[in-house]
Amino acid sequence: MSDTRRVYARLLERALHECRSLHSVEEEMKELSAAYNRYVDLKVHSKDHRKRLFYIIRLLGFDSITRAMKADGAVCFEETFETGSSTQELREKLPLWKAIREYLRVVPGKSRVCDIEAFLNSLDGKDVTRQAIDSALKRHNDRFEITNKGHASYVELKE
Repeated sequence: MSDTRRVYARLLERALHECRSLHSVEEEMKELSAAYNRYVDLKVHSKDHRKRLFYIIRLLGFDSITRAMKADGAVCFEETFETGSSTQELREKLPLWKAIREYLRVVPGKSRVCDIEAFLNSLDGKDVTRQAIDSALKRHNDRFEITNKGHASYVELKE
């Protein structure tokens, strides 16, 4: 019987230990929850920033971004860049609608489609036609608001 009581007592001790440990862990988790939630939010934002940076690198080219970073003293992670790819290869990986979206993100208000076309054609690489832009805008009409005034078409990002 003494062994049974000893085991019973040890199990009670263990239960109390587990209870205190659980309480301690839950208190620490409460204290860390704000920091943890901030970490999760930052991780999401980091992923969004990285994706957007990839789109801009693909649009402007690796060399342009590298020169701008060196001139500004900006520091980015090396894995952010797709080294070894030509500007043309990078642009081919960027869908036209995403290039238009990045343009509209930095231009305030509505933009004329002809201005978008002029900008995209000012970059090194193949010519972008008005028809291709119109097609990309129509295909992704959930992202773009198109307004026609006279002979001009204006585009802005939908909220």
